[in-house]
Amino acid sequence: MHPLRVALSALLAIVPTVVSAQVALTKRSYQELNSSKGLVILHVNWGRYWNCGGHENAQLQRLSFRRIDASADVSHEKDWVLAPASTLLTRPHFDPYAVYLDPGEYALSGFRFKIANSVTDIQVAEPGPADLIVEGKPMAGSFTVGAGEAVYIGHFGVDCNGEPTPWRYHLDGSKEFAGYVDGFHKHFGFMKNAMITFRLFKTESIGQPYELPK
Repeated sequence: MHPLRVALSALLAIVPTVVSAQVALTKRSYQELNSSKGLVILHVNWGRYWNCGGHENAQLQRLSFRRIDASADVSHEKDWVLAPASTLLTRPHFDPYAVYLDPGEYALSGFRFKIANSVTDIQVAEPGPADLIVEGKPMAGSFTVGAGEAVYIGHFGVDCNGEPTPWRYHLDGSKEFAGYVDGFHKHFGFMKNAMITFRLFKTESIGQPYELPK
């Protein structure tokens, strides 16, 4: 289990995403899209994890998701790509994202992951859709969102327990999630009555299964 405790101050700035056709949460996008799109909420730590698994550092540098449900137009489907403005100037904290997507199921379709032992000894893993979506099935995991829903899918970073790997963390327990939602509602006053659902990015390879206690 990899529980994560995160300060609510992390909600104070929704970070601009590197995306194609997706729309970040604003009062205007909420009014225009909330009934037809789904709001996806997550956090990503783009910073370097030092002394990670016997290496000098490890860093998650990009994440991509692709819609894979039956109604998706695969030939024209665009990836939702998240990346920091600069991989050199990142800080070790979780950046928040809240973005409207078309309803459906989204698989992890790519990522860029760096492991460094020195300035000259650097390894980069950069799998893409051919590796992570096989015959329409998600190999590393997926999440779902419906029209009119707002879903929290987790915190993404690096796991240093053993060989470094990208990892999906999560808020720990009903009380912590309730506090998180309360902070979200206070910051986005126009969503003060909106329900936010805890529905983690589902994976067996870069995260542990977890559900909130009843």
